[in-house]
Amino acid sequence: MQGPLIEGVDAMWAGWCHEGAAAELVRALKYGQETAAVTPIADRMAVVADGAQAAGLVTWVPCSPTRRRERGFDPAELLARAVARRLGLRARRLLRRLDDRPQTTRTLHGRLAGPELEVRHHLRGGAVLVVDDVCTTGSTLRAAAAALRAGGAAAVVAAVATVAPAAPRQPVAVPLP
Repeated sequence: MQGPLIEGVDAMWAGWCHEGAAAELVRALKYGQETAAVTPIADRMAVVADGAQAAGLVTWVPCSPTRRRERGFDPAELLARAVARRLGLRARRLLRRLDDRPQTTRTLHGRLAGPELEVRHHLRGGAVLVVDDVCTTGSTLRAAAAALRAGGAAAVVAAVATVAPAAPRQPVAVPLP
């Protein structure tokens, strides 16, 4: 089996491809502030994240502080906490965002660089499940994995609600219907 396509991410699962009704559901959460969308998204993510229970801890990629203030919540945090409950794992805010620029406002070069992240709490090995809403280029998950590994994580796996059709695919990604 070939290695992962997102550097630092050992395995990744996606609920759906980012198109149609699945993309609308994620957009309703992120931009329509429809937090009720967390339930069906987290249900799907927990079902497809086969093997994620091996992670000892769940965390999320924090949105920019500006986006959090605008929305009043962080969609990835809501999803991570809901997925953790479904998997019987503990959720903890491990990452801090050092920049305030939302990914959607960046140029392609900026998007590929990913957000600036650091670990808030040093880890003592073990695997961490990182949750995010959408994987487009893989750069956000790459940045999260790099920060978590620098902070002591032995392994990093990821679960996303949706993955863009052209996004990098992990070899263990669940086939999307």
